[in-house]
This record gives sequence, C-alpha cells and structure tokens, in this order.
Amino acid sequence: MRTVLSLLLAVGPGACSFVDLQDVPATPQRPTLSSDTATTAKGTLEIEAGVAVDPTDAFDSPLQLKVGAAEATELFLAWSPYRWVERSGPDGRGQGNLFIGVRNRFLEETESRPSAAFQLQTKIPTASEREGLGSGALDFLGAGIVTKDLGGFLTTGFYQIGILGEPDGGDTDLEHDVAIASGTPLVNGLGAFAEVAGTFIRERDTSSVFTTLGLAYAIARDVVADAGVVVGLSDDAPDFRVVAGVTINFGHLFPGERGAASGASARAR
Repeated sequence: MRTVLSLLLAVGPGACSFVDLQDVPATPQRPTLSSDTATTAKGTLEIEAGVAVDPTDAFDSPLQLKVGAAEATELFLAWSPYRWVERSGPDGRGQGNLFIGVRNRFLEETESRPSAAFQLQTKIPTASEREGLGSGALDFLGAGIVTKDLGGFLTTGFYQIGILGEPDGGDTDLEHDVAIASGTPLVNGLGAFAEVAGTFIRERDTSSVFTTLGLAYAIARDVVADAGVVVGLSDDAPDFRVVAGVTINFGHLFPGERGAASGASARAR
C-alpha cells in the first residue's frame, strides 16, 4: 500500500489537495499480507484501522499502531479488537492476537537496485483458543522485503518464515508466507494495488493461496483510505472477503521533531 501512496503523491497537487500542517505523509501497509520497505516517518505516530468481512462466515477488525523510531526503523503493535467466525457449534467471538514488531530498511533504492528491509514480530496469544480464534501459543516471525519502481509500478517481493508454537508444548511448525504486490497511480489521488500471496504450513498440510485487489485514495498526505477484495485461489483459502480501512498519520510526537524527513525510501522521496 505504501507503494501506491508514494506514486500518488508524486503525481502532483491533485493527489494531495489537503496537506497537513506538519506535511508528514502516511505510510499505509494494509490491507495486503505483505509489507513493503517503507517505514513510518521518524518521530510520528500512525494508525491503520479497517474491517475484513466474509459475508457468510467471518468478520475481522485489524488495528495497527505504528511509531517511527528512527529514519528507517518502525515499531508497531497489531491487534483485532473484535473477530467473529462461524463454526459447526457456537460461533467464535472475541479479540484477536496481539503482534509486536519492528521493520527496518537497511538498503535504499537506486536506479540499479531495490530498497530492502527486514521485519521481525512476535505473536502473543490473546485470542481465545476455545472460541476458535487462535492457537493459544506464541509465534515468532521474520521477513525479508525488497521494493523497486518498475516503470511506474512500485513492486514488492515479500518472504516470511514463522515458527509456530504449540499450546501443549509439542514440536513447533514452520509457516512460509510468500507474496508479490504492486501498485500504480490512476488519477486525482486514486491508485490501484494488487497482490498474489500464499501461506504454506507443511506439517499441517495447508496451502492457502489468494489474491488481493483494491483501490487507495489519498484524501490528504496524512490520510489514505483503501477498499478491496480478497479472493481465494486454493481450497484452504477463504473464498471471498471485502476489506476497507484508513491510515492516518497524527504527526510528530514531540514538537522538536517537526521537519524530520519522511520514513519513505529514497526512491519514493
């Protein structure tokens, strides 16, 4: 999603007719599985909030709080205040798991190379296992990310490996997440994005492959709305979900930080 915004803001005044006094662009990462190499601007606070609805059997309300800890480093907390899943017995209802993580961009984009970043996060099992909303175990995930402007299409490659805990203390499982995402501006602050992604857990014999297609609109440099659909491409993936949300940068946490550079990659700036 940040790739879409970078291009939207580069199109011209029509892409950001309402500019925040602190002039800090938002850095949305939702609603795709992957994140790109951008980080929240140093010293600023940002929130991503949205919903994901399967009309027949699921609802989620992902929420993420992000802080720009340094020029190329972001700290984040991700959580779902309310989830609902249909089950054969009573439906499962309750909060989701809590994720605590960091994203760091260690390589800036040039004409000949992509930008690169790593992302580390820990899942704290706050979701109810009894309600069917979580595993009840700690998970640890690490990802490698590259992002490059390919002729007006800012494209991201994403790979993540997860060490999935077992609540009974048994052997851990390995999860592999792979995604390719791309975004491009359309007109007047509107952009399109697409992703093909897969989650694979060999020990559980699951392969979930799906695509996310959507639009992003830069209401202002610090406010970006998005809407789209997630379509399953394999038997283990959800058949269809509608997603929508917003990313808002609330500006610098401390007055002295005003004027700090954006956390976007060098190419995006």
